[in-house]
Amino acid sequence: MADLARMSLWAAQLQSIQQLGSRLNRLTVARDIGTAIATELRDLIDYHNVRVYRVEGPDLVPVAFRGQVGEYVDETPDQLRIGVGQGITGWVAAHRVAQNLGDAAADPRAHTIPGTDEDLDESMLLAPMVFDDHVLGVLVLSKLGLDQFSDDDLRLLEIYASFAAQAYANADSIQLLREQSASLARQLRSQRELLQITESILTTLDPSAVLDQITDRLGNLVAYDNISIELYDRRANVLTPLTARGVNAADFLEPWQLGEAGLATWVVQHNEPQLVIDELTDSRVQPFESTGPVEGSLIVVPLRGRAGVAGVLTLERLGTDDRFDEEDFELVKLFSAQVSIALHNAETHRDVEIRARSDDLTGLLSHGTFQAWLAQRVHEGTTFSLIMLDLDDFRKVNNELGHQAGDRLLRAIADALLNAGRESDHVFRYGGDEFTFILPATDGSGALRVAERAREAVLRVASHGEWSAGRARISASIGVATYPVDGRLPETVLLAADRACFVAKRTGRDRVVTADEGLSLASELTLQEPTPVDPPSVETEPD
Repeated sequence: MADLARMSLWAAQLQSIQQLGSRLNRLTVARDIGTAIATELRDLIDYHNVRVYRVEGPDLVPVAFRGQVGEYVDETPDQLRIGVGQGITGWVAAHRVAQNLGDAAADPRAHTIPGTDEDLDESMLLAPMVFDDHVLGVLVLSKLGLDQFSDDDLRLLEIYASFAAQAYANADSIQLLREQSASLARQLRSQRELLQITESILTTLDPSAVLDQITDRLGNLVAYDNISIELYDRRANVLTPLTARGVNAADFLEPWQLGEAGLATWVVQHNEPQLVIDELTDSRVQPFESTGPVEGSLIVVPLRGRAGVAGVLTLERLGTDDRFDEEDFELVKLFSAQVSIALHNAETHRDVEIRARSDDLTGLLSHGTFQAWLAQRVHEGTTFSLIMLDLDDFRKVNNELGHQAGDRLLRAIADALLNAGRESDHVFRYGGDEFTFILPATDGSGALRVAERAREAVLRVASHGEWSAGRARISASIGVATYPVDGRLPETVLLAADRACFVAKRTGRDRVVTADEGLSLASELTLQEPTPVDPPSVETEPD
């Protein structure tokens, strides 16, 4: 009779488990399943405490727990979190073996929760949730007192754990499908936005405008805290910050120090985009002095031109909660590829324009182009410097070796002057044997360095080959002026450089003279009409 009653109870319990399992399978959110387990297990087994753990990487994380008496009520998620393999719960997760412990405190695997009694009389039931040969978590029941659970209780918990595992597996699959669907929707939306953005970029034929649009529009695709663009000067082998926006924009615009290396220089050297999910773990990331090492992630991609890497685009997202992921990385790489095409188109268009504005003999920009660019620079109102260079004794080359030799010398000197300047500098044939430089964003000291390189370049060319055999000693007299310090109109800054060049020629040749020196020394020289020190007929400078 007792056996019959026990069988009847067992059948009723199995039916209850099936009904509970069916309710679990209707839930699709992992945390809701954990809450339901903690509630429904009360219908099967009497307990004082229940904990539902999920495996997350190397840890077991409590997703639901409920205490019925004082010893269990105040437990927190941080207290209950434990590593797989640690404590009794971790052991069950690692070995997949259910446990019925009549005296949990006496078990050598026991791991006492901080703040609780190490000698607490406590019974425990533990069952792993296993699906498709993978442990998804552990169900844990506790009750005050010794030997409070039976073997039948353990079998019931094991059966229920299998239903719970199925429910979690279903919820995980549904969540994965949701994430994949959301990811596909984001990708589709981002690609539509990318097409709209790149359509305008691809029709922009000014390289600097292309780069400006990157910072303006990329934020619509990928959220960032900092963005910067650096251009690569191939001749000097340096990165030059061009533009930056964000909370650390000023730091990104600081020039690179001589020999300094970082993630951006690595990308230039290897021509490979990089995703750094954790800045603190990547030795290539060099923190700013103003901030020190920071939590964050980085995307650094090369911007490619016709000759290879033309620049570097860097995005930074600060903090640990929302780091860049592969989806962001792929989108930025796709965007940078479109930008590279736009840069190529803009460079091609610029080259066509330059050829139309170039001097036929030397290939340098022409006198008319110089006048237009000088006026534009003054109109923009940003600092720049001007170099006026006049060759010494060039007429003797024509007289002794002929005009064809003179033309060859001019072409060789033009090439040497281009190499003496930086990639950002513009070199013009002003006329005859005169050349000019426009040096954007360059003060007087920077201009003097370029001028000295130009002077030395002329000497090197003239001291070799057919030109070194003649009586003429070809050198360069050079004048330097800076806007707006030495003039606030195109005419006045040009006059200042021209005057300094004139003084250099009259005071010894093969030298560089500043605008200040030219102004102070010009009055001591004997003037011959016309001279560049003659004042202009009309001179009006703005206040």
